[in-house]
Amino acid sequence: MAELKTHTMKSAPKTTLNADIFTLDQIPAAMDKMGWVVAAQLMRHWFNGKPAKPFTDKTKNLYVKGPAINIPPEHVNDSIVKMQWAMKFEPVQKAIKYLKKEWRSERGLEELQKRLIKNKGKLEKLNDVKMIDTYLYVNSTTIGKADYDPFGSYSFSGISGASGSGSGYSYYSYYGSGMAINDFMGAIGLSTLKIVPCGYQTVRGGKNVFITEKIGFYIKDTYDFLGTQFLGVWNKNEMLGAAKAKEYLNLFESKSWKRIYDLAMQNYAMVWNSDFRKWQEKKKTGIDFVVFSDVYWDDPLDEHREIKLDAK
Repeated sequence: MAELKTHTMKSAPKTTLNADIFTLDQIPAAMDKMGWVVAAQLMRHWFNGKPAKPFTDKTKNLYVKGPAINIPPEHVNDSIVKMQWAMKFEPVQKAIKYLKKEWRSERGLEELQKRLIKNKGKLEKLNDVKMIDTYLYVNSTTIGKADYDPFGSYSFSGISGASGSGSGYSYYSYYGSGMAINDFMGAIGLSTLKIVPCGYQTVRGGKNVFITEKIGFYIKDTYDFLGTQFLGVWNKNEMLGAAKAKEYLNLFESKSWKRIYDLAMQNYAMVWNSDFRKWQEKKKTGIDFVVFSDVYWDDPLDEHREIKLDAK
């Protein structure tokens, strides 16, 4: 049991308060207790990576925008996140509904034609999501975009982990996103939903058309700790909800240690992206990686079963 020494006035004697030691690698167990099964699996996968291999801005950009088949195997996980699980959550449902209707945009048609040229007029239904991401997907949208409230975040200043400037920090990640704090938010949060159409190019009525047989949806995200993101207030058993976290942060900023103890919050700690980067440096474990879900296959909308490819 660790001890926190504090005093209520400068002239008063110091008071010894008991507090538990809490380490980052205990967060997955806390997630399990909260019912965040997938979030816990992803974080354990990160901790189990040896030796430590963090992303840089350059490598992250390359793995996000470059060919997925070129991502080193240790920097990819396509087995943990399942669309059947993800589709239980409203942000994913909204993104699928939107992309199913809007994928045949100008951008989507341009990409579809490029894919057809490279694949000799036929887009086959593949199982390897890395191959799909490299050769077949035609459009995407942001999961959580409709839920994100840029004015819903709470800002505070003077916290030592807050980017070093002490000039105010917005803890968007969990508390200000507008998204529900649940397993999906802990595992994925704001991320990319992509769509891949399967079918073939043919001629009907003298016009080049694409016959859409199936459409597939999958999630692509990165699991890394670049940037100055705030990840919540945690202890061995849980993450504080928004209201309690705001109270804790206000008390911490004002150095109200006795009040934190009186509210039984002394065993909680703020967690930042930078904490995980320090873990990688000191413990030599933790590999950043790209997350792919499996693919959810669906029928296209009736108006998208035959798509004209010719210019006006």
